[in-house]
Amino acid sequence: MTTPTNGNHTDETPDLHTRDRSFNAYLTNLTGEDAPGLLGHLAIYNITGVDPVQHDELRDWFEELELNKKHMPGPPRAVDAFEKASSAAKDSYPLGGKRKRNHGSQGQTVTLMMRGIYRDETRIVRHLVRELADHENEELSYEVRLAEVQFVRSTDPTDPDGAGTMTVSPDRDEITRLRSDEQRSITDLLRWIETDYEHRTRYVSADRLRKMVRDYIERELTAVRIHQGVYFVHRRHADTLAALRTLAARFSGELTRIPLPDTAEQRQMVDGAFEAKAAKDLESLARDIATVQADPKPYQVRHLHKRYQAVKEAAEDYQTTLDTQLTNTDATLELVQAQMASLWVAIGEQQDAAGDDQPDPAAAS
Repeated sequence: MTTPTNGNHTDETPDLHTRDRSFNAYLTNLTGEDAPGLLGHLAIYNITGVDPVQHDELRDWFEELELNKKHMPGPPRAVDAFEKASSAAKDSYPLGGKRKRNHGSQGQTVTLMMRGIYRDETRIVRHLVRELADHENEELSYEVRLAEVQFVRSTDPTDPDGAGTMTVSPDRDEITRLRSDEQRSITDLLRWIETDYEHRTRYVSADRLRKMVRDYIERELTAVRIHQGVYFVHRRHADTLAALRTLAARFSGELTRIPLPDTAEQRQMVDGAFEAKAAKDLESLARDIATVQADPKPYQVRHLHKRYQAVKEAAEDYQTTLDTQLTNTDATLELVQAQMASLWVAIGEQQDAAGDDQPDPAAAS
């Protein structure tokens, strides 16, 4: 069921309802935050063809739904819009004929693409070039510059971070030498760059909205990744997950919740996913510890210890929340802890030799 909201957006009810009243009653008892029969939910998200959403609108939704605004993406930046719009500009077509399925392997093909020319703290310059490939003779002609696309950063301290202006300057002499159909293709591509740039400066992009949803699920809801785009979220976060689903629906994103009953089979699936992720993280950490073992630097050890603590705290939180024991993860944590302790000892010996203070022994725990 949907209800209209501002503009073209819709707000989907976060409640789980079917057409069967008896089953609805069962779902209500099962999916409540304190329901003893509910382990949690599988959260499946798909953020692709979203509706345009402005940053102010997104902030209002976060406040209304009482979501943590630290996970909001920042406002669109003009320099990022330029980078995306200009780098994505590309076209390819057969020379002097209609587009064919195999035009990339036969005859002559024209490719329009952007080349980075210059970059410093004040401006970014890229050229749109025309490349002609002769597939039969396996020859590539020289590139011809057709336009210059430039971004000049703002020097006004009152402007927001990343502010500036984009200019598109076609090379009319080069373009008019080409066939009329090529001229149209080039003009269309340059117009697309300007349109895409304008859109990206006004609206939060789909990739940033996707990252926002993923980060919220992973970090705020401490979810366990089961598969790509599929997470387990514990029942204590049921209300927040419902609010996040409502948020996604407002920009036409999809976030589906599947209730998981608290059974041995479901726990085995979630435990296995968590342990697989922890094992991968600890294996990577152990390799990095071994790499610096011979001559560890204090900043390296601090960074490695931070990674170790993150895995340890996640494992402790998971085991406490689900009232379970991850024997393999605990054993691996002990091994990595021993490696970390040896690094702190090595750092202490270096500091003794240099006459510095000893490291904090508690850091190795």
